[in-house]
Amino acid sequence: MKKNLLSLVIALTMTLNTTAEFKDYARKLVTQTEFRCLTKLWGKESAWNPRAKSPTNDYGIPQRNMPNHSKKTIEKFRSSPKAQIDWGIGYIRHRYGDVCKAWDHHLRRNWY
Repeated sequence: MKKNLLSLVIALTMTLNTTAEFKDYARKLVTQTEFRCLTKLWGKESAWNPRAKSPTNDYGIPQRNMPNHSKKTIEKFRSSPKAQIDWGIGYIRHRYGDVCKAWDHHLRRNWY
């Protein structure tokens, strides 16, 4: 039990530094099928780059639109791949129900 708790604490506090680490973290939050869709979706949106910025001011791995946020808030978001992944999956679940539905929407409209 202590080992599982320690693993959880490490996972919650870890710093993600590489695309492989970003994907490994996200893989733990979704089903295997959803992960395949997520890889495609965020591959198209940002190439899994936490520093990505679109011409329409969408930020990070999930390309979060932040028009009413301060520069400080945006920079804090952009500096935390883990927060981006957590936010992005939460957004997808809230808006689409699952990742593959978000990917299907993206295929039809070129955005999600």
